[in-house]
Amino acid sequence: MTTGHSRDKLEAASRVLSQIVDSVAESQALSYALVLVLASTPREALSREEIDALCQVAYQLQERLAEGVELLREFEKVSR
Repeated sequence: MTTGHSRDKLEAASRVLSQIVDSVAESQALSYALVLVLASTPREALSREEIDALCQVAYQLQERLAEGVELLREFEKVSR
């Protein structure tokens, strides 16, 4: 393996890890917001629109986590 090739793999791994960190941070923020709203709001106080919005937040969280898993898979491929 050449030095240039190793450097390219290291740079690619660094980019992937940076994307993972960003995705995890966004997921944590979305999760915190969802929990905060659900914990502090009586069930009967939520309108259908608010419930839909919370479901959207939950969906976005799941999408971010799925992206994180995919990025980890990419990292695994790059680091071989």
